[in-house]
Amino acid sequence: MNGRYIPFGNPRNPLAQALSLVVLAVVLVGAVIMGAFVLMAVIGFAAIALLGFTVRNWWLRRQARGRGPNDGGGSGPGRGKGIRYIEGEYEVIDADAEAERRRSSERR
Repeated sequence: MNGRYIPFGNPRNPLAQALSLVVLAVVLVGAVIMGAFVLMAVIGFAAIALLGFTVRNWWLRRQARGRGPNDGGGSGPGRGKGIRYIEGEYEVIDADAEAERRRSSERR
């Protein structure tokens, strides 16, 4: 060390005190302005993201509105345009009855 003593307390010179206050005020104002710009940037990015999600949601709902099965008509509730039904016939097969039928045909 070079043996110099540098006090970090209040300077005794009134001119140094005034200069310190001016520098502190400038730094404080700069910090507030910088913080305001950062806050505006964050709010701007959030607004752009919200707008993007809103447009995407609108677009997906718009596309989904035209999709779905089509029954070919009807304007009642629950009968939307684009709804289609697949018609067919089916037969319920009881597993026990089917096994019994197979056993009886094997005995013959």
